Amino acid sequence: MKSLIIAIILAIFFTWFALSNAALAKVSILIWSIDVSLSLVILISILIGVIFTGILSAAEQARMLGKIRELENKLKHDEELLKGEKK
Repeated sequence: MKSLIIAIILAIFFTWFALSNAALAKVSILIWSIDVSLSLVILISILIGVIFTGILSAAEQARMLGKIRELENKLKHDEELLKGEKK
C-alpha cells in the first residue's frame, strides 16, 4: 500500500514536471542535432546520473564485501591459532 501511494505521488510529480517543461530544446551530439522536449532532456540526464551512480555504488559494495570476507577469514584463522595455544 505504501509503495502504491509513493508511485502515485511520483507519477503526479513527473506528469506536472513534463507539462511545465514542454518547451523544445535543441540537443547536439557529435554530428547529430535534434529538437526534443526539455523535460525529456532533464529526465534522461537524471537517468544517466542514476545509472553511473548505481554502477559506482555496486563496485564499491563488491569491494567492501571482498574486504569483509578477507577479515572474516583472518578472524577464523586467528581464532584457530588461539584455540591451539590454549591446549
